[in-house]
Amino acid sequence: MTKQGWTATVSTALFVVLMTLVALVPVSFVSWKPGGSTDLLGERDGQPTIAISGAPTYDTPGEVQLTTVAVTRVDASMTLPQAFLSYLLPDEQVLPREVVYPVGTPSAQEQAAATEQMATSQRDAVVAALAQAGIPIVRQPVVTQVSSSGPAYGKVEAGDLITTVNGAPVQRRTDVQNALAGVEPGTVVRLGLTRDGQELEAAITTVASQDDPSIAKLGIDTENSYQHSVDVEFGIDNELAGSSGGLAFALAIYDELTPGQVVDGRNVAATGLISSTGEVGSVGAVRQKVRGAERAGAQIMLVPESNCADVAGVKTSMTLVKVTTLEDAVNSLELLKDPDASGLVPRC
Repeated sequence: MTKQGWTATVSTALFVVLMTLVALVPVSFVSWKPGGSTDLLGERDGQPTIAISGAPTYDTPGEVQLTTVAVTRVDASMTLPQAFLSYLLPDEQVLPREVVYPVGTPSAQEQAAATEQMATSQRDAVVAALAQAGIPIVRQPVVTQVSSSGPAYGKVEAGDLITTVNGAPVQRRTDVQNALAGVEPGTVVRLGLTRDGQELEAAITTVASQDDPSIAKLGIDTENSYQHSVDVEFGIDNELAGSSGGLAFALAIYDELTPGQVVDGRNVAATGLISSTGEVGSVGAVRQKVRGAERAGAQIMLVPESNCADVAGVKTSMTLVKVTTLEDAVNSLELLKDPDASGLVPRC
């Protein structure tokens, strides 16, 4: 073989090896693409996707789509060709891996965090829907943990509801925090508590915080709780985790709890965080969720106002309605029933 022949053969072999490495070596990116959807007004395995007891419910013709995003798994990786292809496809998005999966966070911890976000989203959606439907709710902070070395140990128990601080009623954990903000360490604080239905009071001498000696501490952790008579069970796939389905949950629950048909036979998709007071917050991957909603046959999609910029220029047959609260969503769906009033609906 001539010198030129050897050169060509070696060059070709090196090129093949390099291309193989490029095709197989993982890169630090993940992709978002449209995922499946779940009809929250439908059934799963023969059971209602959302089952409500403790309050009258009503027929709910139509569908409320909970849209999802297919994300590269935390235990999987992308190759450079896969990442490049996802970058080119209009319905997919490529992101640095650390944006979705923070470095140093175990996969089990990631899943646990996402599951906790889903549980919080469902709880807040229930409260927002009940409030919108006019069902009474008692908001009270609840004790979640008592430090064994803190001044409240032996006087306060996990699960106690805090009703007052120094005689002043409280409804949220921030009310407790604000009440303690004006207290000096060493001061006695009187907590009104409800434990197993019984009212009691605990007098606790505060101590100084280790981080800031000027801050008074009781040695307890609290979170918001909501007391009501309604029980809501979610028959959702365990793999659907996260908080972006809050608005969809709240809308479906509200429609079941009210005699008027808000969805009214239509196929409606929704995405957005929900607070217990009904405010709607922004989410990620909205373009992918729009495509997923289209595939599910949705005619209308409710989108957080703060996400409208993300869907600018997206061509879709759906009506994209922008909302800031659950009340906005309900009012817009009512207006869209009337062709003469549909022009009043705010859109992205």
